[in-house]
Order: sequence, then C-alpha cells, then structure tokens
Amino acid sequence: MPTKISRAPLFVLVVAFGCGGADAPKPATPAAPPSQVLAPPAPVPSPAPQAEVSPPVTTEPAPPAEPTLRPLDIPFRQLVDGISEKDAYYFSDNYVSNETAFLQVAPQLPQAVAPGGAFIGVGPEQNFSYIALTRPDVAFVIDIRRRNMLLHLLYKAIFQEATSRSHFLALLLGREHEAQGDPGAEATIEQVLDHAVKVPKSRESFRAIHQRLMDRITKDYGFTLDLPDRSGLRQAHGEFHDKQLEIAFELHMKSARKYPTLRTLLTMRDPSGQQTSFLASEKAFRLVQKMQGENRIIPVVGDFGGDKALLGIAEFLKANKVPLATFYTSNVEEYLLQDNKWDKWIRNIDAFEIDDRSVFIRSYLARAGRTHPLQLEGHWSTTFLQRIRVFREHERQSRFRQWHDVATYELMKP
Repeated sequence: MPTKISRAPLFVLVVAFGCGGADAPKPATPAAPPSQVLAPPAPVPSPAPQAEVSPPVTTEPAPPAEPTLRPLDIPFRQLVDGISEKDAYYFSDNYVSNETAFLQVAPQLPQAVAPGGAFIGVGPEQNFSYIALTRPDVAFVIDIRRRNMLLHLLYKAIFQEATSRSHFLALLLGREHEAQGDPGAEATIEQVLDHAVKVPKSRESFRAIHQRLMDRITKDYGFTLDLPDRSGLRQAHGEFHDKQLEIAFELHMKSARKYPTLRTLLTMRDPSGQQTSFLASEKAFRLVQKMQGENRIIPVVGDFGGDKALLGIAEFLKANKVPLATFYTSNVEEYLLQDNKWDKWIRNIDAFEIDDRSVFIRSYLARAGRTHPLQLEGHWSTTFLQRIRVFREHERQSRFRQWHDVATYELMKP
C-alpha cells in the first residue's frame, strides 16, 4: 500500500492523510460557498479485465492488523458534509441489522481480502464487524437516510468515550457503567453483555449520557444539528434505551417476520463456530475504536445510484492512491434494478480503482420459491462474496437485469 499521499482536491475538500485525530476537539469548519462546489467527476474508464483468481480460503481468521495509513488531516465534518447527498425516505428504521447471516462470510474475509485499502458499507452496526475482519485503511458508510449517518456519529462518540467493550455497550443502551468488576479484555461476549446491563437503567442516566454524546458531536466534531437532527438522534438512542438488548429491525409497515435482536447479532456465531462480531473480541473492538478516534470511519448520506456521494468517495480514494478493497452492498442493488438506477450504479462502481482481490459482500433475502444456493439452514438471509472485477466484466459483456442473477453469478465458494 503506497503511503505517499496526493494533495489533489475533492470537490471543495483538501484531500490528505496526515497526523492528528479526533481525540483533540476540532473547531467547526465553515461550509464552502456554493460557487466553489464543482460538478461530479466524469466516469472513470474501467481497467482492463484480468483473470479471476480466488485465493485459498481457511477457516482460521487472521489477527487484525494495524491500518497502514495515518489519521485523516482533513476536518472530519467537512469530509462528511462535502460528500453527502440529500436525505431520502426509506421504508424502515435500521437501528440494527436485519440480516440473520451477516457473519456467514466471516471465515472467508480475512483471507479473501488483503488488509488495507478502503471499505465501503451500508446500514448500521454490522459494518463494524466487517471492518474488524477486513482491516482497511479507511472506511465509508453510505446510506440514503440521514438518520443512519447521525446514528454513526452517535456510535463514533460512544467509541471515543468508552473505556471497554462493556462500557461501550452500556453507553449505547443509555445506562451507567460500573467500572469496578468490568470483565476486561479476555471476557466473552456474554460476560460483556451481562456487565453492561448490571446497573439499573433510568431516564435520568439516559438524559445525562445522551447529552454528553451530543456535546461530542456538536462541540468536538463541529456538526451543526437542526431540530429534526437532534430529535432523530434522541429517538434513535431512546430506542436502544427503551428496548435494550432486545431492540430489532422494524419496518414502518409491520410484518410477521421475526428479525434478530441486538443480543442475537452480537453473540452470533459464524459457520466455523466462532463469535466474530466487533464486540466479541478485544482486538476487533480496539481496531474499530482506533479507526473512529482517527476519523477513518466516515458516514455519509448517499444513494448507490446517486450523482455525488459514491463519485466523491471514489475521487477521494484515487487522489490518495487507496484502492477499493471491500464493498458491502447488502441487497441494495435489488432496489436499484427496480428503481431504474442500475446504469448510474454501474457508472459509480466503474469510478473506483480495484484489484483482483476486491470483493462485494452481498446479502440475499429469501423470497417464496427463490432461495439462494448458499443459504444456510435456519436463516432467511444469505451473505456471500463475489469479486468486483468479475462483476464489472460480466456487466460489460452481458448486462444483468434480475437481482437473483446478480446474486448467484460467480460466487466465491466458502
């Protein structure tokens, strides 16, 4: 991974990695005047196709490695705001993941993806588990809902205040943490969960904790939050406080499907029998915490088929000579096909520099009569890996038109 960093501009942003982090408060950075905002960059020609080579897969996860790039020098708020698009409606509140098999690829990832490069993901906390497994240099979490970006700012504040995994979880649930007796670095995830809920919850504690976290977001990170932002953040954090470890994904229109709770997601085992969520081990937690402290997990508002966010991320990465290593798309592409945004999605993907090991992490949600060939017993979602270069080459030769075809083409076998 090259460490010489370009100073090329990104829209109105000064693009650079440098020293310093988010532990020290940063003053708010004024927004650039509209006249300085450039048009999105033109699509980047895709590199010549190369043969697909799948590295050997083992079931032993590699130990997390330290990212090689230094912390971001560009003001964090300016990067978030400069790349983000407008808020958009979605039919659910994704406070936690709804994917029962999100760890299905955990044994594969450490060997399938080279450490370093960039991670891009969508949605809430499952991204932290993928980041810990892939060890990128920088990560972007993109979602069409502004509330998802705000939720990740809340997570960032929690990561920076937390002294342990148990403390992190207590803050997320809006509870006081009892430092004495903390189970420590060698604790199992079950011990972490038990200690996090040891102190009885109260509205007074929640209000005090929430205000401290809000102060970090507004004063330390420099974000100006309007009334809907503040209300949305309080509602999201309040859902964790009210429902605690039993909080689960919910559709705006209720359905009979039972979604996994936060407790289930954090304690889930991958196919090798290991618990590999980001809170299941001290190393995984500390890696994500370090990246948060160095402003290298950047949440943005954006549409996969939009004209700004993904193109902005691609330009940022190319200017800093950082290839795209992992793109967790979930099943968003299913909706891009339905909403006639597929061509823009392909344009956006073509803007990224990739290599032969760059992968998609995709998720397929079972439909009546249409399961996935890798679906595990007892799960209604399937998570799988596919090489980005293979996808781009197939799309150029024979365009995809059905989500099931996308989700079953050239699968990387576990």
